[in-house]
Amino acid sequence: MSVTLLCQLPHETVRFSHIAAVVFDKDGTLADSASYLHQLALERARQVAAIAPDLEAPLLRSFGSSAHQIQPQGLQAVGSRHENLIAAAAHLAGHGYGWIAAREIAEQAFAEADRTFSPKAPFTPPLPGVIDLLQRLKAAGLTLAVLSGDRTEEVQAFLAAYQLTDFFRSAMGSDRLPAKPDPAPLKKICAELAIPPAQTVVIGDADADGLMAQRARAAGCIGVTWGWPQPFPLQYCTCTVSEPTQIQILPADQQGT
Repeated sequence: MSVTLLCQLPHETVRFSHIAAVVFDKDGTLADSASYLHQLALERARQVAAIAPDLEAPLLRSFGSSAHQIQPQGLQAVGSRHENLIAAAAHLAGHGYGWIAAREIAEQAFAEADRTFSPKAPFTPPLPGVIDLLQRLKAAGLTLAVLSGDRTEEVQAFLAAYQLTDFFRSAMGSDRLPAKPDPAPLKKICAELAIPPAQTVVIGDADADGLMAQRARAAGCIGVTWGWPQPFPLQYCTCTVSEPTQIQILPADQQGT
């Protein structure tokens, strides 16, 4: 079974035809994670600065954060834990630490920050309107999945905490490289669903989602800004919406029109 999805934009309607699956990002798309990610960036930088005090401000800038806010397109917001850890280790290496020591310090700092905000799920509730969107897509017969830059265990914990597990056929994190925007994770999840990328739409809040969709030859990517205080441009997404209600399902009797 396939349906047509519509994105109702202020000046146009974008159509995705013959869609059988929708693959969601988690943080910033399903989960309200902006505040959590900001606090996590601050704590990671603080933990590293306990050993190398001069690195706190440069690290925050690399994470795409400041004392007061986090950038929705910055490393902390869209990068995997591994990518953020490597960035922290690179700063330490540039500060005179050997690479192995730099990696170890970054690992310890990130682990301590994780403990401060563990478990994560209570800090990242579903965004307004998301559950209604999931219900509408599921009722239309679409197969749903999650493909996140977070770890798989955190993806599963989020879904379980908010009784969302039954909406999704598959849920996968970034435990194994390559990560977004490499097309391999999307191709893998499509293979698990037995639905080709050409009949799959990605919904996410980052250009990594859009570029991954392009490289995997998916039907497209709906960029979303509803998880952040201010809208922002998404260069690699097919279109961008600011509210879940802008994503609509064409009635069955109009599918061919």
